Amino acid sequence: MVAHSTPKSATVIPVFNRREITLRCLEKLLFPAMDTLVIVVDSGSTDGTQQAIRAKYPQVILLQADPSAWWAAATNVGIRHAMNSGCKYVLTCNDDNLVVPDALYKLISMAETRPGSIVAATICDMNNPDTVIFAGRQRSRLTDRFIYMNHYQSYARMDKGLREVDLLHGKCTLFPVTVFESTGLLDEVNFPHLFADDDLVLKAKRKGYRLLVDLDTVVLNDLTATGLNPYDRRLGLGEIAGLFTSRKSAFQITTRTRFLWRHRRTAISFLITWCADYLRLLGIIMLRWLVTDSMYRRIERCYLRLITI
Repeated sequence: MVAHSTPKSATVIPVFNRREITLRCLEKLLFPAMDTLVIVVDSGSTDGTQQAIRAKYPQVILLQADPSAWWAAATNVGIRHAMNSGCKYVLTCNDDNLVVPDALYKLISMAETRPGSIVAATICDMNNPDTVIFAGRQRSRLTDRFIYMNHYQSYARMDKGLREVDLLHGKCTLFPVTVFESTGLLDEVNFPHLFADDDLVLKAKRKGYRLLVDLDTVVLNDLTATGLNPYDRRLGLGEIAGLFTSRKSAFQITTRTRFLWRHRRTAISFLITWCADYLRLLGIIMLRWLVTDSMYRRIERCYLRLITI
């Protein structure tokens, strides 16, 4: 890593007890010409994550968050360090990503030529690199739901270039530091794990920041390391209960309700969206139990063709 007294960017990676996944991420990210601070924030791992990072990647800035810290609080620790170090940009990055060598340079280049923008990479499935996981979200005209664009479609067949969208994420997104100065950091109290990135991005959008996806910059994500979801397999009864109660679930009732209410258009649109989301979830759970995996996949493909932009 090239050392500078005032680096242009910092890459913040919150981690907890995923040593091999974290090391795999750092192996891709840490190449000799990278001009960025790499900040790993560990929330009390007990699997040797910190020791392995110190031994293998001594150039990494390793910070410790409170053991009770979830994604938002841990990421905030790294963001504060980046701001105090004089960085102009912060890349929020999950440790289950594989960031190709020129991804950060491309995102910074986009941000430099388009001031007042937050720029995200396109996310594809690590195990199926032509499958798009994220290429931006657009808000529905009828509800408060944000619809994934090109979701599970072929990356090779997708248009390229720069796309302005209604919502980004925090998986691999470049924020100008001015975002945190004007909107504050991630809301770790109301959104300790999921939705903290969505909430921050929407607040920044209201401040006038443009939300952009660089469709030419691809980062691979390991979907097998993602939290609870009902899409990939049939869940057991305990896991189904976790969908409604766990902080690792996008359907955790308290957090999802709080997010939808905070960013509602109207009370009626909130109610429609909330009901539709949970009816859809219950439908997916039931389908998973009633039909075979191959049949579910056929139904899923038909559904995605209908709703994907």
